[in-house]
Amino acid sequence: MEQRQRFSKDYKDAIRIKFLNRGNKTITEICEEEGLNLGTASKWIQKPAITSEMKKQKSSNKWSPEQKLKALMETSSLSEPELGVYLRKEGLFSNQLVEWKSEFLSSMINPRKQKNPKKDDRDKKIKVLEREILRKDRALAEAAALLILQKKAQLLWGIKDEDDT
Repeated sequence: MEQRQRFSKDYKDAIRIKFLNRGNKTITEICEEEGLNLGTASKWIQKPAITSEMKKQKSSNKWSPEQKLKALMETSSLSEPELGVYLRKEGLFSNQLVEWKSEFLSSMINPRKQKNPKKDDRDKKIKVLEREILRKDRALAEAAALLILQKKAQLLWGIKDEDDT
């Protein structure tokens, strides 16, 4: 019975880095070059905390606008394999870059639109005044309705106003 071959952590890390920076080579080709079983290599890839090269995945909403712009600028001139390496290194997905780019472009098209405009005392005062106008409009409509009803009642029952005499 053949004994299992043990590989050092440094060797595994070196192979993982080769996989990340493989360019247009396939993982199978790298395994053949190194004399590794594909199943063994795939287990090395699947392990958590694969390499020191690969950062923990940041949530896309934890990136500041400056960091997003920097990432867009860095990736704009990269080829497809280089982009893949960059994305794996930063823990990003390509759809995040597409989303950030569209956010950036839409903010450039509509620069006056702000997500959270600052509110001040004038906004509060405007809101209070608008409520007051609405309240007074309702009261005026109610008073007008009462006057109309009063006139109709006078006409129906033949009650004369003191003004009519």
